[in-house]
Amino acid sequence: MMDPNAPAPQHPQTPYVPPAPPPVKKGGMGAGLILALGCFGFLALGFAGIVVLAAIGSDGGSGGNVEDKSVLRMKLTGGTPEYVRSTGLDELFGGSPVTVRQHVFNLEKAAADKRIKGVLLELGPMEGTGWAKVEELRDALVEFKKGGKFVVAFSEYLSEREYALALAADVIVMPKDSWFEFNGLATDISHYPGLLEKLGIEVQYFRYGKYKSVSGEQTGRMAFTEPVKEMIRQNMDVTFTHFVDAVASYRKLDPAAVKALIEQGRTKSDWAIENKLIDQLGYQDEVEALLRTKLGVEEKEKIHFVPSSRYRNVTPGEAGLEEGKNTIALIYSVGLIVSGKGSDDPFGGDSNQGSDPLIKSLRKAVEDDDVKAIILRVDSPGGAGLGCDYVRREVARARAKKPVIVSMSDVAASGGYWVSMDASAIVAQPTTATGSIGIYTVIPNLGGLYEKMGLNNETFKVGEHADALIAARKFTEAEAKQWDTDLFASYNRFVSLAADGRKMDNEKMQELAQGRTWLGSQAKENGLVDALGGFPAAIKIAREKANIPASETVGLKLFDRKKTFLEEILQRDADEEEAPELAVSLLGKTVEASGLRPLFKKVPGLSGFSREVVKGRETLFPMMEYQVDYR
Repeated sequence: MMDPNAPAPQHPQTPYVPPAPPPVKKGGMGAGLILALGCFGFLALGFAGIVVLAAIGSDGGSGGNVEDKSVLRMKLTGGTPEYVRSTGLDELFGGSPVTVRQHVFNLEKAAADKRIKGVLLELGPMEGTGWAKVEELRDALVEFKKGGKFVVAFSEYLSEREYALALAADVIVMPKDSWFEFNGLATDISHYPGLLEKLGIEVQYFRYGKYKSVSGEQTGRMAFTEPVKEMIRQNMDVTFTHFVDAVASYRKLDPAAVKALIEQGRTKSDWAIENKLIDQLGYQDEVEALLRTKLGVEEKEKIHFVPSSRYRNVTPGEAGLEEGKNTIALIYSVGLIVSGKGSDDPFGGDSNQGSDPLIKSLRKAVEDDDVKAIILRVDSPGGAGLGCDYVRREVARARAKKPVIVSMSDVAASGGYWVSMDASAIVAQPTTATGSIGIYTVIPNLGGLYEKMGLNNETFKVGEHADALIAARKFTEAEAKQWDTDLFASYNRFVSLAADGRKMDNEKMQELAQGRTWLGSQAKENGLVDALGGFPAAIKIAREKANIPASETVGLKLFDRKKTFLEEILQRDADEEEAPELAVSLLGKTVEASGLRPLFKKVPGLSGFSREVVKGRETLFPMMEYQVDYR
């Protein structure tokens, strides 16, 4: 049975991704663990047998049983993940969410699959899916339609983000009196120093340069500085312009007319159809009637829907495509980048992407003689400087032997840009948040909190400054000055490395840096990225740099490992220390029971930082820049 979480096989021109090979097992199980799991083992074997039998007859197997005149059903709501590592639990309990790449390749396969006649795009609130991912999916839908097939969109909730995706449809249908928000973009960003002050926590904030950063100033300042406000407003204006232009283009309206409609601030589907922003008011049964008409089938005939989660298992051959002859490696960097192994996040917030797995994957791709080029897909707001620098150096080493193309998703800023800047080429979507070449740190002083809680905290030290970073007191003036000096040196190194990687004059890079987050279209104009687009653009550049003839097909090979069933149960990797992971797992369950999970999701970097603290690591996140969520 195919792994339901493996990236979908790729089109010959936008290639095939087979499942990752199973990891090589190391060592054996200790006697204590064998005794502890002895009874469970018999149950597990029986349960596994049942699961295997169930899986054989389920939708988790091959997708080759697609009926003629079928409709690919894409349900998009909430956050669409960039990448989800496959685990043994996925195979047992129904698979993982469909990723961006799997959706895109589903459409590429469906365009060639004679059994698929069209797509039903069902949209719910897509909070957590960024504008760049929306652009990637919309481009894929437009490409799908070029073969003469149809796309019908149905939703009872469309705000600007969902509508930007629905624009690719031939027909947009909404129920009467449903929610259609068309009033512009807005965001609200909370600052936490006031709350921390009430708790007795003093924040010591250091940063370079002047635009650094939304994330840092949320935690380090009571209000944004004027440069950061300028950056937020300008990036919001750019995103708004992209949206208006898209509406005008797809709905054949004048941009000025679109802006005038937005200024009315309306929120109902009845108004939307009056102003030609959607095509039909109707319910699900009426959508099915529309689909029957497009399919040319009888009224009573059943429509064969193929869910995206099942169609991702269809092979290129089943869809009528050729396998790739040349191999391009695909490596994902998703989440906060830290040195070491990294880990999934039990708090429901940010996962940490370890430098070790990325480096191993890059080295394996370089060593594989079949690999002609490497695509590094980055969806990261940054991380810790050392971990980011480890990955950057490995990218530079890989580039000396094979082309390395970075494909940016929603955000590849700050540390996310650090790991990207030495690539052979960088590709971003017009609304990708990137750049943010800057650095910051937040050092808490918990002395006031100790007093409020009645804690008698006694410090013992050898060395005048030995207690400077244990958060029990404020920096002295000399310590603050030295910390600031060291941070400035790190900032200048970031700028210098970026200038070298982008082959740009250092003075010019200093102007573009300053911690400023640029959107992809701006970054392209400024030379921070090379091209605009998604996977297809990255693959095209990889082909060119690898000198692969246009007449030859290519295939993507995923370089990653899959956790085994037992590793997933224990929530640890085979070679990872058990005690810290157990502590993190237990704390994660405590957070779940306490109802604090929304807080960990809301505060930038809090969950990732908390995990590092629990594991006993003194890891700072001086290079984070979260994409402002315009909605």
